[in-house]
Amino acid sequence: MNFLVAPRRKSLKMGSVSFVVFIVLLLTGCTSAPIFSRLVYQDPILNVRLHSPLYKSKEHRATNSHPITFTVEDLQSILQSLNIQREVSFLNYYVFRQDAIPQPVFPPDISKLLAPQIKTAFAKAQSEEIVVFVMNRPREDGVPVITSGGLFVKGEQLTFVLTHVETPMTSERKRKQVQENPLTPLNDPDFHFVAGPSQTILTPTATSEFLPGRPSAPTVSIHYNALLTHVPDPVLPLNADSDPLPSSPAFTSEEKLRQLKSWHQQGLISEPEYRKKREEILEAFQ
Repeated sequence: MNFLVAPRRKSLKMGSVSFVVFIVLLLTGCTSAPIFSRLVYQDPILNVRLHSPLYKSKEHRATNSHPITFTVEDLQSILQSLNIQREVSFLNYYVFRQDAIPQPVFPPDISKLLAPQIKTAFAKAQSEEIVVFVMNRPREDGVPVITSGGLFVKGEQLTFVLTHVETPMTSERKRKQVQENPLTPLNDPDFHFVAGPSQTILTPTATSEFLPGRPSAPTVSIHYNALLTHVPDPVLPLNADSDPLPSSPAFTSEEKLRQLKSWHQQGLISEPEYRKKREEILEAFQ
């Protein structure tokens, strides 16, 4: 009978190990599907990798159109077309009456640095992989800031996920977290994409297919061929009696609701104030 006991003990031991691993993953918040990572480029400032799920989820259906060839110039144009708008603080909006102004995610010098490595990554990427990047550099005041995200192509659409934009990272632990998980925001993003020509903002529901189980991050889908071949509309002369252009873009109802929710989460306004203001915005929209 001894020859039956050893295998059983071995199986019990393996089961105990599996249980311990599961508990560790649960406690550390790492229950999402593990990622296989391939390094494409690395230097002290920039890290570009290819990520793919080690195990496919049941929700996984479509594959990406990789490998794919872009020119560096095309990728620079795509990167420079991306704009975000920072959330306005309660004080600036109500006291100083300052509106948020869209700003580029990748200025020319940054897009010039990033585009060649993204090009190389897309040329090496397989259909299951997503190109991810982390850019870590010091701000003018010396504080280290991180920009991270990922992108992939399906047919004529290039999807861009942005998790951090020059987010201050004074903690080494947080910097390591972003390096390991570029598509997972450490906190609720304090910005949102501003859609430009040939761009569509994606909702968390729409992104759940390719990022299952992950927190939502600002995501935009770009019809890249239309963007790259876009011919700007001619500038029409203004009539003498025409109204002057506004100094800054007006907030849309969606932006007001998003800003209101952010203030409520920060504790700047109470629950009754939040509900009352939300109803006012929705009534004005109707």
